[in-house]
Amino acid sequence: MEHEERCEFLIKQVHDAVGRVLNNSLRESGLTHVQLGVLIALNKSDGKRLRLKEIEKIFKVSQPTVVGVVDRLEEKGFVRTLRDPEDRRVRLAELTEKGSEKCRHEYELLLATEAKMLQGIEPEAIRQIKEILVKMRENLK
Repeated sequence: MEHEERCEFLIKQVHDAVGRVLNNSLRESGLTHVQLGVLIALNKSDGKRLRLKEIEKIFKVSQPTVVGVVDRLEEKGFVRTLRDPEDRRVRLAELTEKGSEKCRHEYELLLATEAKMLQGIEPEAIRQIKEILVKMRENLK
């Protein structure tokens, strides 16, 4: 099998292409697609706040990566960090009103990018692709 036809290579190419398109679209807003992902995760969470450890688990990234992303979002006024009232050793990231507004606005870019990626693919095939990707993820846990 040619290198370019292997599943992991194709998945990596799609991932890189989505990141590139999103980052180009988000450039004006001063966000990266990873930062937007964190804003969306916070927006969907109870109380619009998450422990940094929870963000690590959601995005499968290291603690220093999450701290860097959250710090940059805080500098931009999109999140604030605070101590967890239940455990003062734990840091929380909380979405600000400015971050919530930015999330709503930029979420449209995310939807448009996904629509572009899936254009010309039948809804049933999209459902199957999602099922297959979930199964592949589960197989690698």
